Amino acid sequence: MRFLFIISFLFIALAVQCQEQLHTKRAKLIDAYGEAKELVRIGNLYQSIEILTGILDKDDSFDEAVMLIHEVYIKRDEPNRASAIISQYASELEPAFLNRLLLIQANYKYQFGEYEEAQKLLSNVNGEVYDISADRVEFLKQSIQFSLEQLNELADIEFEKLPNPINEFDMQYFPSITAKSRIVFTVRDRLARGNEDLYTAYIYKEGIWSEPVSISGQINTERNEGTASISADGKTLVFTICNKPGNIGSCDLYISYFKNNDWTNPELLGPEVNSEAWDSQPSLSARGETLYFVSEREGGFGKQDIWMSRKMGEGWSPAVNLGESINTPEDDCSPFIYLDGKTLIYSTRGRVGLGGYDLFKSVQDANDWSAPENLGYPINNAFDQVGYCISADRWAYFSSSEAGGRIFLQRFRVPDSLVPEVDLGDLIDAYGKVVDASTGELLAAKVYLIHEGDTVERDVEDDGQVLLGDDEFSFAIAKRKGYRSSQLSRTDFLKDSTLRLTPFKAGEDLLEKPIPFQFDSDVLLEEAFPELNRVAQLLLDHPELEVEIRGYTDASGKESYNLGLSERRAKAVYQYIVEKLHNSDNLSFKGYGESHPIDTRIGGLNRRVEIITRTVVR
Repeated sequence: MRFLFIISFLFIALAVQCQEQLHTKRAKLIDAYGEAKELVRIGNLYQSIEILTGILDKDDSFDEAVMLIHEVYIKRDEPNRASAIISQYASELEPAFLNRLLLIQANYKYQFGEYEEAQKLLSNVNGEVYDISADRVEFLKQSIQFSLEQLNELADIEFEKLPNPINEFDMQYFPSITAKSRIVFTVRDRLARGNEDLYTAYIYKEGIWSEPVSISGQINTERNEGTASISADGKTLVFTICNKPGNIGSCDLYISYFKNNDWTNPELLGPEVNSEAWDSQPSLSARGETLYFVSEREGGFGKQDIWMSRKMGEGWSPAVNLGESINTPEDDCSPFIYLDGKTLIYSTRGRVGLGGYDLFKSVQDANDWSAPENLGYPINNAFDQVGYCISADRWAYFSSSEAGGRIFLQRFRVPDSLVPEVDLGDLIDAYGKVVDASTGELLAAKVYLIHEGDTVERDVEDDGQVLLGDDEFSFAIAKRKGYRSSQLSRTDFLKDSTLRLTPFKAGEDLLEKPIPFQFDSDVLLEEAFPELNRVAQLLLDHPELEVEIRGYTDASGKESYNLGLSERRAKAVYQYIVEKLHNSDNLSFKGYGESHPIDTRIGGLNRRVEIITRTVVR
């Protein structure tokens, strides 16, 4: 659609001129010209060129026909042929018509980033321009000059394509990211229907992403669901559904909440937000209390304007236009409100820029929005910049196209001057993962979130991903059959969002502290009780473990006596644990006497008990 914008941005391309005075008197040529215009209107550009070429062969002073064939070549993305038309008919055209062709040609070069060529063409425009206002001419001049200046002020920005598996689809775009670790984006298939769905992925640590998955069966259906915004805490999602029965307009905004480990059934936001026109491209504030979006409804300043609504109790306030401080007579779209709730990044065609949609920044104060500031090159370029979002760790995410029609996700580090530092506070979206500490393999598990005596249980599937919440836990405990549990405090989570489970191994001692005995005694000492209580709880939590309690002595005395003493020590521990567990399943005991010393022959460390795993069922 870019070629349409090249023309329509500056002017209305040759509206019906049947009532105007044309530069020919020949009725047949006028009729043929009308036919060519109709062919252009319906998109049959090739046949229109044949007719217009025939007209100009008969009357090369028919300025309107020259103008139309030039614009058709521009629409067909054939600038060299369009330029040849200017050269061929320049001497025949009235100055205002020639200026129009030069301006269109300059605008084409500008839209493709050929700024110096555009400026050269524009320097030949003198005087009136047919059917283009002086304001439009000045706008193009300023934009070209601005672009040339920007190329001389390069910012130190490097763009990087997100690694696999994020960009596994043909088309993924309009990303939205939580405060730190979860990204939601639109995926479109290449089938005839071009169905859109929402997908999500997590970043575990720098450069490592999870496999993208459908966000939820509650959200994605056979209809188009796209252009979403997720709140900073990851608990609220606003997205677009088009052509759904019950919609107020063609595309409407819906809301869903993350509860009980899934998204709720989407709710239509209602007439306070949606209109009978097209409504889309939402951006939620950090806490999900203010919604910015794009609408084509009446009452704006252009076809597409940015609007805003605030959450009020169970509903939303009537949407209001952000006003002419933000919106222009052209299209203004793709808003993103930063975590501070004041910095707005959005796209517009209506302000001086580098071509297409440029990104602008505006900051809200008590009364209004500041004058929008172009983000400059290389963030902006000659092509469209839409669908940007910025994470709390200062990465800007966006989509970009490549040859063959693929659309993929990229990012870059945001300059310090673009957005302020923010205190995340309780906005951390705590997504973590559960892994095997030995192999790094992602594990299914149970995760228990503990906060002020309350416990919330979360199931973790085989992908190892778990939502820990924002401020709802003081620490998290992960458990899985055949593994030692792992505990992670909220403070530790901010440093490393991984719960590592260590597998039990046959032959390992479950005791972390020794169970000591007095010389020639099988009586348990009180100091041993805390450690035995811990092991008893461990065995209670892990009935898959089969253990043998082994008793030992030092080498003082006869070997036969020591063997009996070691068995009595093992039995004492066995009976203590059985009393705690109320059963003796998977427990056995045995005395090993003075064998397997860990100290000198008569050293006290030899007077001990071990609790050894014999088998582990996973």
